Amino acid sequence: MTFLKYLCCLTLSGTAFSAAETLVKSPDGKIEVGLDLKKETGVPTWRATVDGVPVLKPSAIRLFAGDKATKPLKFESGQVKITEFKEDWKPTWGQFSTVTDHHHQATWTLTSAGTPQTTVTVRVSNEGFAMRYEMAPSGTKVGDRTMLDFSGDYTMWAANGERPNHGPVKLSKWNGKRRLQAPLTLKVSDKLFLGVIEAGIYHQHPFKVHRVEGTKYETRSDQSAWGDKSVQSSWRTILVGRDAGDLMVNQMIFNLNPKSKIADTSWIKPGYTLWDWRSWGAKAPDGFEYGLDMASWRRFIDFAAKHDNVRYLMLDANWYGPEFLAASNPMKSRDHVLEQLEGGEIVRKEAPKDWKDPIDVPAIIKYGKERGVGIILYINEKARVKYDFDKTLETYAKWGAAGIKYGFMTIRGDAKVQETRRIVEACAKHKLLCDFHDGPIPGSGDERTWPNYITREFCHAQSDAKRAFTPGHFVTTIFNNGMTGSLDMANGLYAIKDAEKVRPRIFQKVNTTVVGETARTLISYAALAILPDIPEAYEAKADLFKFIETMPMTWDETLVQNAEIGKRVTVARRSGETWWIGSATDEKAREMEIDFSFLPAGTEWKATIYEDAADTHFKTNPETYKVRQATVKAGDKLKVKLAPGGGHCLMLKK
Repeated sequence: MTFLKYLCCLTLSGTAFSAAETLVKSPDGKIEVGLDLKKETGVPTWRATVDGVPVLKPSAIRLFAGDKATKPLKFESGQVKITEFKEDWKPTWGQFSTVTDHHHQATWTLTSAGTPQTTVTVRVSNEGFAMRYEMAPSGTKVGDRTMLDFSGDYTMWAANGERPNHGPVKLSKWNGKRRLQAPLTLKVSDKLFLGVIEAGIYHQHPFKVHRVEGTKYETRSDQSAWGDKSVQSSWRTILVGRDAGDLMVNQMIFNLNPKSKIADTSWIKPGYTLWDWRSWGAKAPDGFEYGLDMASWRRFIDFAAKHDNVRYLMLDANWYGPEFLAASNPMKSRDHVLEQLEGGEIVRKEAPKDWKDPIDVPAIIKYGKERGVGIILYINEKARVKYDFDKTLETYAKWGAAGIKYGFMTIRGDAKVQETRRIVEACAKHKLLCDFHDGPIPGSGDERTWPNYITREFCHAQSDAKRAFTPGHFVTTIFNNGMTGSLDMANGLYAIKDAEKVRPRIFQKVNTTVVGETARTLISYAALAILPDIPEAYEAKADLFKFIETMPMTWDETLVQNAEIGKRVTVARRSGETWWIGSATDEKAREMEIDFSFLPAGTEWKATIYEDAADTHFKTNPETYKVRQATVKAGDKLKVKLAPGGGHCLMLKK
C-alpha cells in the first residue's frame, strides 16, 4: 500500500485579517481562496478564483447566535494558521482503490467581546475548496447564512428530490422564492464546472440554497439548539472540474470526512442485489408468478448463487406485515398472504388453513447463506419507533441477515440527521449494511466514515413514486446527484416492453433500451446496485447480462468521457486488468467516440461490444441488441452508435 502523510505549518498564528486579505492556494496553485475581515463590518468574507478566473466574489460568512437572531455576529480581530496535509488512503469501496488527500488549510480564529470564540476553517485542494465554522459552547441556538456571490451568470442544474432535476437555468433567472437542494452544478465555461455541495453532514440538517438577487446566492442553515455542546457545521463545499465529468469522480467530499470508524470492514461487500418489489406480479416462461413469498425468494436466491457479483436479495415492504401499521412487528414473519389489485393496491388476506409454504424469513436467510447469498430486510420507521430498534437489529444479526433497507423517515431537521447517524452506527454494531430510501439526507462523503452506509435513494429511482424517468433525466442526474456518492437508482430492467401493463408495481412505461439499462448500471455508481427484474429476464439475455454479472462494484480506477449534462456520457471503470465501459444518451440517437488513450502504451485488448441494434428505439423497440467481438489498441478511437434513449457497453480484457 502506498502511504504518504505529512502535516506542516506554512504560516504561524498571529496574522490580523483586518490588515490584509489572506490567500490560501491549492497545492497545484490553480485554485485560490481569499479570506478577509473588514473592520467596518466585522463580518468575515471569502472569495475564490480558479485558473485565474474569478468565480466567487467576496461573500459574507454570516453567523447567527441566539433564538431567532436576525443580525450576524461581528468580530473585531482574527488570527490564522495555514497548514499543509497529504495522505493516500484506501476506501473500503468506491470508484478508486486509492484516494489522495492533499490540501492547504487555513484555521481562522475569530473573537469579539460577548461572542463565543469562533473558528472558520477553509481547505483548498486541487479538486475544490470548502469552509466550515465551529463555535465554542454558547448554550444558545446557532446558524449561518453563508453567501455565494458568483462572479458570472452561470448555467445551473440542481437536485430535486424524486423529481427531474432543476435546470438548465441561468443563475439570475431562478425564481428567488424557491429554495434549492444541494448539490448544484454550475457551468462557468466549456472548460470549467463547479459543484455546490455539502460534506460531512453529522449534526445540523442539510443546508438549503436560496437566491438573494442577481447571481448572489446563500446557503441557509437555520439556528439549531446545541446547549453546552460546541457547534461544528458541515463543510460548505465547491467542487471544481475542467469538464462536467470531473465532478462525477471528484473525491473531495470524502476527504472532508473522518476515517472509517469500523475497524474490521471485511464483512462489507459491494455487489448487486435482486429485488422482489418491482418483480412482483411478473410471470416466468414456465407460468410461475413472482410474489412476496417463499417460492419466489428461493428462485431469486438460486439465480443469485450462480452469479458471483449478485450477492444479495432484498426483501421489501410487508415481509413482516403492513409497513405503515404501527402494530406490525419487524421481528416476526407475516402470518397472512398478499394480493395486488389492478393499479398496485396491496390487499392483506388470511392465510389458507393448509398453507404449505408459510412466510419464514429466518428460514429464507438460512437458505440464502447456505448458497452464499445475503438477505437485506426492509424496515419502516413506524416499526423502528414502535419496537426496540437495537433488539430488532440484534434479531436480524442472529438470523444472519446482511443488512437493512430503511423506508419513510418522517422526522425532519436536525433530528433527521442525528437519527440517521444513530441508525447507521447501530447497523455497524451488528454488522449490517444500510440502504436509506424515501428522502434520505444527501450523501456527503460520510460513507468513508461509515462504509456500511452502502447506498441511498438520493434521486428519482427508476419507477419509484409511480413515475418513470426520461433518458434526459438520467443523463442529468448522474452528473448532479452523482456527486454525492453511491446512488440507488434501480437500473437494470431487461423485460422492458409493456412492463407497465403486466407488472402492477411498474406504473409507467420505462424509457430506455436494454443496452441502455445495462450501461446505466455501470454509469450510475452504486456500491449496492438494485436489479429490478426477474431471473428469467436476465437468463433470456444471458450474453448481455454477462456485462453486469462480472462487474465487481468497487473499482481501481474510473474515467469519464463524452460528458455533456442532460445529453450524453461515457464512464470507464477498471478492476484489475479488465475495463467496463458504458455510454448513455438522452432521447436523441447519437454517434460518440471512445478514446482509448487511457490504456497502457503498446497494449492490445480483446473487446466484447454490446450495442443497440439498427432498429432499437426506447419508445417502440427497446429490447433489440447485438453483441460482437473486436480488438482495440492503446490510443485507438472507436465510434459507437446509440439508439434514441439507448446505450453502449464495452468490456475490455488484456
